[in-house]
Amino acid sequence: MGLTGQPAPARSSSPALSLLSPENRPVSIGTTALISLFAIEYIAVGTAMPTVARALDGLGLYALAFGATIAASVIGMILGGWWTDRSGPRAVLLVGAATFSAGLLGAGLSTSMELFVAARGLQGLGTGLAMVAIYVVIAQGIPDDLRPRMFSLLAAAWVLPGLIGPVVTGLLVEHAGWRWVFLSVVPLVVISVAVLLPALGRTEPSEDAPYLSVSTILWAVLAAGSVGVLNLGGEEISARDVLIGLPFAIALGVAAWRLMPPGTFTLGRGLPSVISARGAIGASFMAAEAYLPLLLQDLHGYSPAEAGAALAVGAVTWAGGSWLQGSLRDTVDRVRVMVTGTSITLLGLSLLVVSVWLDWPGWTVLVIWGLTQAGVGIAYPTTSLLTMRLSAPAVLGRNSSSLQVSEALASAVILAVVGAVFTALYAGSHHSAFLAVAIASVVAGLAAVTTAARSRPA
Repeated sequence: MGLTGQPAPARSSSPALSLLSPENRPVSIGTTALISLFAIEYIAVGTAMPTVARALDGLGLYALAFGATIAASVIGMILGGWWTDRSGPRAVLLVGAATFSAGLLGAGLSTSMELFVAARGLQGLGTGLAMVAIYVVIAQGIPDDLRPRMFSLLAAAWVLPGLIGPVVTGLLVEHAGWRWVFLSVVPLVVISVAVLLPALGRTEPSEDAPYLSVSTILWAVLAAGSVGVLNLGGEEISARDVLIGLPFAIALGVAAWRLMPPGTFTLGRGLPSVISARGAIGASFMAAEAYLPLLLQDLHGYSPAEAGAALAVGAVTWAGGSWLQGSLRDTVDRVRVMVTGTSITLLGLSLLVVSVWLDWPGWTVLVIWGLTQAGVGIAYPTTSLLTMRLSAPAVLGRNSSSLQVSEALASAVILAVVGAVFTALYAGSHHSAFLAVAIASVVAGLAAVTTAARSRPA
């Protein structure tokens, strides 16, 4: 049940229908294509950024180019949720895609790093708006019994960009120039939206959706600004950075309390705990993933390419876990599926702690990470499915927004905290620093299992 207390009605479907049936094809193909482009751009910019910063003489704004995107995406998610409920997902998705494309054009045509950072902010704003609208398009356009497979498809949309994105980006930078990393994506966005247009025409707004208040906008801006500041530190965090970041972390907590649905922080039964679980799941694997390549290089002597293979293994097993949950029968208890997925993730993270502590061989880390991400692949899309099932139509957009904002905020906080602890320990002992990161991931993993277990409505 949603914030209005009534569950959204599930649309039934004939067993003969599939995601590629004529009535479902625009949604399944269009949303998958659009999310793939978001994924490509998210991954590609990391590869291109060193060249961009040197070309625009903007190394001093290097971190801000990432922080601006994350901060603006939080605003986009929050505004997109309320707007989608009031007006339906059609306008929100079109504006989000247009804003994202404007950001791509601005980045590709930038003549200074300041303009580039502003363009990256537009990309984040557009992504946040469109992602919320995509969830509502799926809820209105895909039958309930096909949604698990739909979310498996969306997980796969992240795998291919993760595997080939860095290589393709490197070739573009070397042979065509860094500007084409951004400019070449714009026509693909237009094509993806064109595929989605028939489905968008069938979407509709809710009749009794609440209005967006001024206070919500202000809390969203405070949350976004805090996220942006916390994402500026990276791995070189000084004591001064910690002192500056602490009040922003507190401000972020207060803003999140005001923005999330009631019960999210007190683990209320049902939807509030689903939203909390999404944040805990994201925090658990993000903390470990950020330092995994460095761990393999420092403790096991892997080359950068070999260390990067760990992330590729994780991407593949994530997709496998997502496919597994999508192939389960409709009668399967989805709360139990989420608890199972988070438990597998916790097991993998616990083994990661043991592997660092006992200095197991590097190949065991690859196996452990594959197991961990398989659990994430099972649990992560299940949070999206349960949010749709437990949300009233009038607040589906807002609840979908809360789901994504929960993940973004939790990831920002744990990365800031882990970054500070890692930096404090790294100079004295590499081993202790990586052990602290792994333990922090386990703590977040425990939170994920706890919140998942409370996701069943009372």
